[in-house]
Amino acid sequence: MFKRAFFVPFIIFLAGFTIDKLFLLGSFPLYYLTTASFINFEHKQKLIYQLKDYLYKPKDQRKNVLVIMGNSRSFSFDLEYIQKKYPGWILFNFSVPGGKQDYFLYLMQEFKKNNIKPEAILFAVTPQAMNAKPAVLTDEVMVFGLPASFIFSHFMHYNVDEITNYIGKKLFAVYKYRPKIRVIERRLQEGNLLSFINFLIKTENILEKNYGNIPSKIEFKAFASEDVIEQNAKSLFNDFFLPFVIDKNAFYFIEECIKISKSLEIPYVALFWPPISKPLLQKKKTERTAIVYENHQRIYKTVFDVWYPPMEKMVDEHEIGWIDLNIKDPLRCNSFFDASHLASVCYNEYTDKIFEYIIGGKK
Repeated sequence: MFKRAFFVPFIIFLAGFTIDKLFLLGSFPLYYLTTASFINFEHKQKLIYQLKDYLYKPKDQRKNVLVIMGNSRSFSFDLEYIQKKYPGWILFNFSVPGGKQDYFLYLMQEFKKNNIKPEAILFAVTPQAMNAKPAVLTDEVMVFGLPASFIFSHFMHYNVDEITNYIGKKLFAVYKYRPKIRVIERRLQEGNLLSFINFLIKTENILEKNYGNIPSKIEFKAFASEDVIEQNAKSLFNDFFLPFVIDKNAFYFIEECIKISKSLEIPYVALFWPPISKPLLQKKKTERTAIVYENHQRIYKTVFDVWYPPMEKMVDEHEIGWIDLNIKDPLRCNSFFDASHLASVCYNEYTDKIFEYIIGGKK
């Protein structure tokens, strides 16, 4: 009797595991997927080798290469604008939705393995991606972008919840994708499935044609009203900065990225803080939600006071560039789609600002 009972949990697990795999059969995932984010991560694998092949061309047969590793705040640059304004340069964009420092390190390890040496590389840094205790957890990058080999070789820099969540979502499609009946019902309606398939194909084609960018003129983001931005800033701040605790592991990952960049002798390396709206920036500079400990006592400071000085220190210690487009060198264009994403009308100036540092020698 005891021996039979011993096998019950294993039988239940195998049954659940088997049933779960039915959700991955054939085209069934197309009926419940709600995002095309996975395409971004799949494309970046191809983009690594596309960049490698491009850099193998003789120098007089190719342009200077700028690589950006970032998040949704940095993947809407317009290659046609860059080609016209900066004809000697081309941008390979490795930004992904929710891009974080661990994903950048994974990419940099691939760069080192393949001896990929662009002329310039920028790593996006944001307080949001360096908070160890956000109210809303995001795991998209870890689950869709990072292989198990990377996770387990750096397991000391993840907490137990992150590791178990990763394993669970890799094992079970239902846990990973959370299929919803209403989504399936909507896809079953005439024309909806075909529209979603076309959306996926279009996204993949745009990424391939534009070297990882989704140009702002294609995915046009209109600017929102001040009231909408204010409300969104409040919501975003509550979700991701209440409370705020510096994630030391995020600092480890970005410093490793810098070290690999240096070892590859990439001529221009910089951290950059993509522009955010004034209401959100003001909250980071004034609201005391950041937790620090001094003399064994808990003290509350602003997100800016806790996050910004270490970023400046890192830049100084490694002697790299610092492109701060919020405090030090903000854009004149102040239109935003939401509290943390620029409207499309600002992207040309955004591009110009970056190149002022790369080729203009701006400090």
